[in-house]
Amino acid sequence: MKSTLSLLFFVFSGLLSVASARAQSDLIPPSHLVYRFLLRQEMHESIKDFHWGMLPLSRREIVGFLDSLKTDSQSGLVHLSTNESRLLEKYRREFIYDSPEFSPATSAFLPDFAFSSVLDDEKQKYLYRYTDSTTLFLIDGFGSYSYRGGQGDSVGSHFATLGELGFRIRGSLYNRLGYYMQASNGVLFSGSRDFAVLDPRLKANKKFNTSEATYFDFTTGYLRYASDWFAVTAGREQVLWGMGYADRSVFSDNTVPFNYAKIDIKSKTLQYSFLHGSLVGADTNGRTLSSKYIAAHRLEFSIGSRFRLGFSEMVLYSNQPMNFGLLNPFVFLTSAELSTELPEGGDNFHNTLMVLDAELSPIRNYRIFGSILIDDLDFKEVGKSNINANNNKFGWHTGVTICDPFMLSNTTLIIEYTRINPFVMAHWTNVNSYTHWNFSLGSSVQPNSDEWLFGIDYYLTHRLFLNGRIKIQRAGENILDSQGRVIYEAGGNILSGTNYRQHPNTFLQGNRVNRSIISLQLVWQFLWQYYVELNYFLRSFNYTSENRRLSDSIVWTTLRLDY
Repeated sequence: MKSTLSLLFFVFSGLLSVASARAQSDLIPPSHLVYRFLLRQEMHESIKDFHWGMLPLSRREIVGFLDSLKTDSQSGLVHLSTNESRLLEKYRREFIYDSPEFSPATSAFLPDFAFSSVLDDEKQKYLYRYTDSTTLFLIDGFGSYSYRGGQGDSVGSHFATLGELGFRIRGSLYNRLGYYMQASNGVLFSGSRDFAVLDPRLKANKKFNTSEATYFDFTTGYLRYASDWFAVTAGREQVLWGMGYADRSVFSDNTVPFNYAKIDIKSKTLQYSFLHGSLVGADTNGRTLSSKYIAAHRLEFSIGSRFRLGFSEMVLYSNQPMNFGLLNPFVFLTSAELSTELPEGGDNFHNTLMVLDAELSPIRNYRIFGSILIDDLDFKEVGKSNINANNNKFGWHTGVTICDPFMLSNTTLIIEYTRINPFVMAHWTNVNSYTHWNFSLGSSVQPNSDEWLFGIDYYLTHRLFLNGRIKIQRAGENILDSQGRVIYEAGGNILSGTNYRQHPNTFLQGNRVNRSIISLQLVWQFLWQYYVELNYFLRSFNYTSENRRLSDSIVWTTLRLDY
């Protein structure tokens, strides 16, 4: 096996220059809790130049922040709570492979298997690990078993038991080429498939949604070449853009990852990214589009140490070949998009959006952010209420994040408000809605809705993490007849924007719905790399126009191993 790996490494290494293997180029998935830890440290003013608004970051960047924290805490320049100190050591052990400090605290299943290491509560474990001065190669295995049950007016009384097994290959060559591939297969052991697809990951899985299917699969992966200030990535991985904590206006985790090619340029004060990606969409008859693409870029820069400003621009187009006018990595996309269509062929077949956002840290442990989403803009109709004013479609997202409020250590408090006006993120062609697999790429709030979100993150210990969210929503939904046909288009469906000029659009018009959603998540690492996760959801729907109420209670319990 070693000879085969050595041959592969030799072929790739001919393309690269020699460097140390210590600083890795692969990316840390943005779902990893290390990002929340690092944001807290930036708000504590213990680290600098951590850009929460553009994730993921490379392992090299993560290790740099962790090493800086370690050095400054030892010298007394920063103070960490007991839990934060233990979290720092936990993450350093996980991410720093070749440090003499942690080499004795690692083990590999192959080639020297020792049964005692399987349940070791201190060592970082791998299926296979190879490292030298130029190469890092890791193979991980992971698996989970999940029981999910629900009872209520909209979900009935159902349950689902699911299992999943997978592997992960990752590492880097010569400090420049990072690589990552993750693949898994799963099965619905028992219960309701219709109930299981309440999970967006399963709803956005073709295999699981074919007739009578009980199997599902997932994969992500990429190659990434990076220098100190420049990187090129090609593959599939989650991308998060935007200043929000619980939700984001540009790219969020409300949908599954998509395929893209991406360029990143960054310094301590400035970051610029451009990507061109392929999305999954459907026409009005539910048929998969032959093509759906997104071109997007984001510029984020710091003004002093307490203020950041970001600008993002996105163009969606479909049912046509890849547009080279939108592959330009440094161009104003709105103008470039307009230059790709002849006037007599019609206007606005593409969907163009812009987001301007900012964050301010006025004092230590406080972070205020805000963003405005501009879907369409007609200056001469701004402030008017006639049908032509429907050309102006906006959304807002603002909030505050507070670390250790009321002297509660290891706690993060979140308050956010989101408002999305009618038809925002939808599009009159429908096929170019701001979606992937019918889920919003940005905010989770549907058009013609607003939401107050109150949340808390709390590290009970360095291995026990709790978060809670309360969402209070108002929405105006389309009015349907007894056959399910739309008789009044209120602009409350991101997948339907054809009739946006049918009548003057008013916020919360249509069938009024008030929702309250309470969610709790508990993640416990009871042994090193062994986890128990508990998720609870309590949902209430009040259809005020129909004098009707619905409520649901849902529980997910998962046992997870990441070896």
